[in-house]
Amino acid sequence: MRIKTELMKGNLPLLVLSLLSKGDLYGYEIAKRIAERSNDLINLKEGSLYPALHLLEKHGLVTGYWVPQEGKPPRRYYNITLRGQEELAEEKKNWQEFTSVVGQILEIQV
Repeated sequence: MRIKTELMKGNLPLLVLSLLSKGDLYGYEIAKRIAERSNDLINLKEGSLYPALHLLEKHGLVTGYWVPQEGKPPRRYYNITLRGQEELAEEKKNWQEFTSVVGQILEIQV
């Protein structure tokens, strides 16, 4: 089973911010960690990850910086800003409320 694309669209920023709250990462690392933590149920493509990162950067929730690599192209790392940390805290609260309500409606325990 794979997670439906429609579910990921609205939740990808929350996942990215959560990972970046634990330390700076570059794009491939973000995608890899999401896949690992979801037991490969979520496999991000560049076409969804990088637009999400750019949007988070545009809104001041993350910043990016380049790190040179010997003999290879530089990597762009991302880190969460203070504003991003505040947004993450709010979104986590919203997510908990949402999943609780959906669980009640579906009559399951969350």
